[in-house]
Amino acid sequence: MLDYLKKLIENQKNKKDKSNDKGKTIYKNLERNHSYVKNLFKDCDDINFRKFKIAGTQTSALVVFVDGLSDRDTLSNNVVRMLTTMAKEETTKKIDAKAVEDRLISVSKVSVVQDYDQAIEDLLSGEGLLFVDGVNSGFVLEARQWESRAVSEPLNEQVVRGPREGFVETLRFNTAMIRRRIKNNDLKMKHFKIGRQTKTDVAVIYMSNIAKQELIDEVKERLEQIDIDGILDSNYIEELIEERTISPFPQMLNTERPDKAVAHLLEGKVIIVTDGSPNVLVLPVTITDFFQSAEDHYNRYIVATLTRFLRLFAFFASTSLTSLYVILTTFRYEVLPERIIFSIAENRRELPFSPFVEALLLEFLIEFLREATIRIPGPFGQTIGIVGALIIGQAAIDANLVGPILVVITATSMLGSFAIPSYNMSSAVRVMRFPILIASGLYGGFGFVLMWMIILTHLCNLESFGVPFLQPLFPFKASEQRDNIYRAPRRWLRRRPIETAGNNVRRQRGVENGEKEAKEKKE
Repeated sequence: MLDYLKKLIENQKNKKDKSNDKGKTIYKNLERNHSYVKNLFKDCDDINFRKFKIAGTQTSALVVFVDGLSDRDTLSNNVVRMLTTMAKEETTKKIDAKAVEDRLISVSKVSVVQDYDQAIEDLLSGEGLLFVDGVNSGFVLEARQWESRAVSEPLNEQVVRGPREGFVETLRFNTAMIRRRIKNNDLKMKHFKIGRQTKTDVAVIYMSNIAKQELIDEVKERLEQIDIDGILDSNYIEELIEERTISPFPQMLNTERPDKAVAHLLEGKVIIVTDGSPNVLVLPVTITDFFQSAEDHYNRYIVATLTRFLRLFAFFASTSLTSLYVILTTFRYEVLPERIIFSIAENRRELPFSPFVEALLLEFLIEFLREATIRIPGPFGQTIGIVGALIIGQAAIDANLVGPILVVITATSMLGSFAIPSYNMSSAVRVMRFPILIASGLYGGFGFVLMWMIILTHLCNLESFGVPFLQPLFPFKASEQRDNIYRAPRRWLRRRPIETAGNNVRRQRGVENGEKEAKEKKE
């Protein structure tokens, strides 16, 4: 009985909260509107008010805008000037919401709002807000304009051959770069506002004729369920909608390149663009997507295939090379050739630490240097990183703290993590390196194999929006490998990935069919 009463009280509270959430209706009297907005933005000096009389009448009007977010020239020339000097002939007719919207102002887009919630939300998004005395509606005027970073090449995904454009922090610029590349009405964009305080604009973009409808509905449903005070970057959304938050491996790909985002759209995937972030989320993904670069499709397929195999080797070297050195020098030195054993023994004769402790010290030192170079401004960071690594490494060898062979192996391991195109996957590799090294140092080869079995089991349990993370490697599908672990010639890439594409699976028709049709036309 008590539980029933508690639920009844909670339902009544929820009903009251919902009733209080209803937007306050805009007044018909201009002074009341002016006073209400003025009190709402008390101590907000960036909110500007411009009150004036409409030409040929005694009717007053009020324009409200945010300094720095709205274009003053647009509001001055197309609203204030139109109503004060150029609207004299029109004002002989009745001034109502329809007249103001259709005849009296000349901005490119005007929306009529009835309540303050929507009006204030649009105002804080950079739009102008117009109130007219005697009209119980507000007018949202398209006047957004703010400073933004120019389009430039992304620093983290540079290519030798290919487009140089990168996403910026303004959502509308990013969607325009995508729209410019796909001139098709099947490219759909659904907008959301997420964050109780920030009300961040988020766009879900997909190809309706390629992407699976189940995937689109799932993405929209997860975004609608987000209830948080603010979204400051796309990583907030990534963590809130992914399946496994407690995992070092990313389950969504982020990119700063419009061409790469478009390539994924044409495979039937969905991308999420967040206002204020130059990183666009791509989903669903598999593990091989993190080892592919946009440049793979701008080079010859032989070069691209070789590069992909090098990245896979870099992944193994970054995670396991140091651990294998510890295993071979501590537990299984008999498998090494004699000359290598004598060389390692000679170098380690005066060293005070075991190979395991040496490897841990060097790995932590590399992480310290990496973090320091990121935090120190531009050129200084690169200089300190290179010089610091050389000086500290040489000093550690001269002081007989570490061996030169282990320094070379650790440096190779670090370079392997840099060779992975995705920064998120590179970070995951850095995290994996330590548990594998610790297990190998404590239990030798058994610990190495056991840790890798745990990692592979975890990978097998991962999914990205219903797509297994290891697909199509496990289970292996030969037909899906043409643009996966290697890159086949483009004329062989006729089908989209089955796991993401809907009904429109075929990407291109066979070349032999095209040649046959051309021959028949000539005849």
